[in-house]
Amino acid sequence: MNETRDLMNMPDATAAGREAAGARREADNFKQTISGRAFPMSGFSALDIDLHGDVAEGLARICRFGGGVPGNPYSVAQHCVIGADAALEETRDANIAAYFLLHDAHEFVFGDMTTPVAKWLATIADELYGGSAGSMIKTLLATAKGRLDIAIWRAAGMPPPGKTYRAAVDDFDLRMLATEQRQLLMPAPKSWGAAIDAARPIQMRGRLTAWPVAKAAEQYRDRLAQLCPNARRV
Repeated sequence: MNETRDLMNMPDATAAGREAAGARREADNFKQTISGRAFPMSGFSALDIDLHGDVAEGLARICRFGGGVPGNPYSVAQHCVIGADAALEETRDANIAAYFLLHDAHEFVFGDMTTPVAKWLATIADELYGGSAGSMIKTLLATAKGRLDIAIWRAAGMPPPGKTYRAAVDDFDLRMLATEQRQLLMPAPKSWGAAIDAARPIQMRGRLTAWPVAKAAEQYRDRLAQLCPNARRV
């Protein structure tokens, strides 16, 4: 009986081992950035965000539309810069422009997962697990992006955007998508949806042409200096 009582009062070595193993896995889970830094995939903060280096250079090398643009690659960095310029031109609100510039910055870690791929993953989850599995995938992706966004806004010296700014960024993002689809992609084989079909084009001079990587990164840094003057430099 004494042995049984002593065993019952002992710490759960198995649970402690699992916790330690989990901590080791988290410490080992990192993404090497373009500058050679180890970006921790959990427990990161604004101090881990290099907007002028890793973000600008990374976004300049990430293709929009999964690389589906004919000709030269069209980057996420260019998308963010052109949208920020259009937002500033139309609204004269530097905050809307700044939040648009940053709205896809999490993709330097996450990559540009296209909407059709995200929907496909949700469909597979429903097929495999049923119930609300698809919704869980959507929540998982949104949570991952949201955690990165919080660190990015802090690194940019900006508070999280309120509902009005979020709505404005979403509107410009939809209009940028519609403009890019019409000007950069091959003619659509079918409708992308009523909202995109009806979206007003972005006001801009001339037509879109893809920038080289170096220009996209430099223009992104230029808008950071203009719109996010308090952004930390690594």
